[in-house]
Amino acid sequence: MQTPSEQALSHILNLPLTKTTRNELVQYFHFGHTHYTTPQGLILDVGAYTLAVNCPWQLAHPQGDAIKHSEVFMRKREAGMPALKWDWKVPGANLRDQRLKDLLNEGAALVVERVEQTENGGFILYFANHYQLAVSPDPEKAATEVWQLFSNLNDGFAYSPTH
Repeated sequence: MQTPSEQALSHILNLPLTKTTRNELVQYFHFGHTHYTTPQGLILDVGAYTLAVNCPWQLAHPQGDAIKHSEVFMRKREAGMPALKWDWKVPGANLRDQRLKDLLNEGAALVVERVEQTENGGFILYFANHYQLAVSPDPEKAATEVWQLFSNLNDGFAYSPTH
């Protein structure tokens, strides 16, 4: 029998990771494709489902390398002298943003094959190409919402685990 979290995450089974975005520390993983029109009429390409993660996570490569949530505080790799002013909050300015963008630009087949519940409300997404996204909430930090999955398909679906 599936847990409520596994049941919610089953919405993204067989969907590809198509995009990542970030707002400060919160990382957004977009699965599938759909479009969203803002109140101003701007049409945005977003995932059919979006996983918002506000806790420790890592996206592990089959050969052992991993993109980690903490890389948001590291400068991106640049040729030549680094810029004098650096702000990790600026989209694309940090190593995490750079590595996620590079991964998606490589065209890796990041299709979710299965989900496994872990301790403290965490989980692992297993991808078809042997990548793994492990979301590991810190039990020492009392966060009201460590991750959330929501739909961009206008069906009202949203799920966040309760702690």
